[in-house]
Amino acid sequence: MTEGPDLRWPLWPEIDDLSAQSIQAALLSGRLAVSGPPSRWPSRNVMAAEALARLTNRRHVTLTSSGSSAIVIALQAADVGPGDVVLLPASTWVACATAVLRVGAVPAFFDGTADSPCLVGHSPVDAPRAVLGVHLYAQHCDVAALRRRFPGAVLIEDASHAQLAESADGRVAGSLGDISIMSTQATKILATGEGGVVLTDDDELASRIESLVMDSRRRMAEPAPHSLNELEPANQQHGANHAMSELSAALLLDQLARLPGQAQRRARGLGHLLDRLTDAGWEVLADEGASRSGNFYGVVVRLPEHEPEADSFVSKVRRTCGAVLDRVYPPLPEGPLYRPATVKQYGEIGGLTGPLDRARHWHERHVVIPHHVFLAGQSSLDALGAAMTAGVRRPKAARGRRPLVEVVVVTRGDRPEFLAAALESVAAQQDVEADISLTVWLDKGTGATETVRLPAVLDGVRLTTVGHAGAVPAEPWTRVATLRQFAIDRRIGDYLTFLDDDNTWEPDHLAGLLALAGRGYPAVHSWRRMVGADGNPVLVDRFPWLPPGNKAVQRLAELASAGIMCAESSVIRDVVRRPDGGVGMVDMGEWLFDSRVLPLLRIATPRSAAEAEERVGEDDLILRQIVRLGVPTASTERETLRYRLGGMSNPELATR
Repeated sequence: MTEGPDLRWPLWPEIDDLSAQSIQAALLSGRLAVSGPPSRWPSRNVMAAEALARLTNRRHVTLTSSGSSAIVIALQAADVGPGDVVLLPASTWVACATAVLRVGAVPAFFDGTADSPCLVGHSPVDAPRAVLGVHLYAQHCDVAALRRRFPGAVLIEDASHAQLAESADGRVAGSLGDISIMSTQATKILATGEGGVVLTDDDELASRIESLVMDSRRRMAEPAPHSLNELEPANQQHGANHAMSELSAALLLDQLARLPGQAQRRARGLGHLLDRLTDAGWEVLADEGASRSGNFYGVVVRLPEHEPEADSFVSKVRRTCGAVLDRVYPPLPEGPLYRPATVKQYGEIGGLTGPLDRARHWHERHVVIPHHVFLAGQSSLDALGAAMTAGVRRPKAARGRRPLVEVVVVTRGDRPEFLAAALESVAAQQDVEADISLTVWLDKGTGATETVRLPAVLDGVRLTTVGHAGAVPAEPWTRVATLRQFAIDRRIGDYLTFLDDDNTWEPDHLAGLLALAGRGYPAVHSWRRMVGADGNPVLVDRFPWLPPGNKAVQRLAELASAGIMCAESSVIRDVVRRPDGGVGMVDMGEWLFDSRVLPLLRIATPRSAAEAEERVGEDDLILRQIVRLGVPTASTERETLRYRLGGMSNPELATR
């Protein structure tokens, strides 16, 4: 969720553990691309194409590497090229025009109408070779009208903004053109990061499309034994590599499974906000089929006359409630992204245009509410409606479900006074904009107490006992890591954090971490202060996590020169990366993890003999993974963890 001044807005796309499982399955198949080796695992590319064929009632579907590539393939399959003219709306994304230039054809831009930017107003040509009909936001181009006005033109439908939406005649967007295309770029309602789809019912066109996408190849009906891949020469069109990867196709399958539920939520959200805006006299421009189906890229709203211009309105709404609105595309020939003269191949092609007054008006006097905004709760949409229809700051809207932070403490229960202090520091957290759930994992292995007494101040604590008869490895370091891995695998919260049973937090520890996490960092941490058995700050003359000796003294000196810790201070300024670029150090009790990142990390990772000698713990191993994966991190740069020396990783300091 993204934070606004008053409330939280959904992030897009919706990704979770199931998404990761889908991608992991594709990785296990060993077939990462259409040209990958044969596998007993089914091709995700084929599975996703078949699913889209069923949903659109199309005979043939081919997946591509991007929506731009999908348009190029559609034009090439239709034999559109140099000397041909392709008509398209002036109000659309620049890639539509670039795709026309890529095949050597001339783009001709039509103006919109007063009712829609995707209906044909003024057209600079009467007989184009092809027409690219683009559905825009929640407004559909009239494909039947395009066929009547431009008979003989190849009709290519761009359904990127209307994936699986219901059209005026009850058919599905994506099934209306001679060839239809979709983009599955990251902001679309079907999002794979980058990707595209080409759809047709024509067998001959489908054969050309497959060859154009797969370097002049097609899929074998039955791969021969010991084949290097599952493709063979198509002996038809000269193609290039435009194929979607198996990983992107796996994500597409994941997103397709979510689409019906999201569409229902989106339709309900639009209906709720529509009532608010229309009651205030605002004009919301959305086709009935798009609104009813909930499958739309965004909803266009016409600004009333008292609003000066779109940019200032978008800024006002962002400041007021945190929702980020968009602008309708500027007329392409006048926009900052359309610069064909800077590429020799494109500059020689030229383009056709005429008056674009309507397209300019759509850009200047309209704003777009993105589709994912409608997935927010009713209170959030009420706040958005208030921000849009009034020029004053509204009171804070009631939040939806507060995020849940799960705090995990692993203990043997053999140090009750330390454990009590740790748990009480959790209960003492202040100004936390979240609910807190405390889970205590009682390790009933060798030397553990049979019971653990929890402070009376804590209610609803989840107590889990583990460790009987070899259920967990006996070696202490591996044992702790395994128990923490158990906790990760059984997590229940939106966020997860660990606290050792002999450490404590300052009262503002979680509040500071959550403030950073709300800015989009999936892993955030604090600094720590070293304390002794009595809880008072202590100083050290060597690195505490190495055995006493020259190596420990030298390590402290290195960290002092890096500004991380020194003999004159009890504060450790933990960092993910040292100034020299090396991996730093962060204690497990300093981290707050977004639960969605945890499936990427493995705490229970075997240590080598050298790592055991160096006392490398799960803290170090997980930090290496965070760095390797490029997980975005941030630090509060405040010492809100009180770290008690003398534990398992530095027993020589137990008497301090």
